[in-house]
Amino acid sequence: MPSSVGATQGATGGTWTNQTLGHLGSLGDQFMKILITQLQYQDPMEPVNEREFFAQMAQFTTASQMQNLNNTISWLCGYLVDSHLGNAFLQAASLIGKQFEAVVEDGTATGVIESVGFSSGRLVIYCEGQEYPVDSLIWVGGANDETE
Repeated sequence: MPSSVGATQGATGGTWTNQTLGHLGSLGDQFMKILITQLQYQDPMEPVNEREFFAQMAQFTTASQMQNLNNTISWLCGYLVDSHLGNAFLQAASLIGKQFEAVVEDGTATGVIESVGFSSGRLVIYCEGQEYPVDSLIWVGGANDETE
């Protein structure tokens, strides 16, 4: 049995191509396998009813549309998360050079923000080799007035 379908004549006289089935992915493959198996084992004296066939086609179409919608929503959610993280990063970059106070296990830490970045999926600031999550900041002040 071939693993791909070159061109199969549909019940309505149309043609399905690899390109059409390709965007449906494994769902299209599964439907074709079920259809071929059903046709292979049908009783020749009582062939598949047209209504059943069209109902299966409608179910397949609905399932493939739902899969496409799911893929689109997943992509959109990923884009929104990436966009949000990018905006948060750019906003955090404006904190560089400012004094801060952050809550740590031992109480609080203070210093001047040297840089910002991501660590373990969290936005953090760096000061004197230490990293502090942005959500631990309790105060951010003006620029460091000390001259070196």
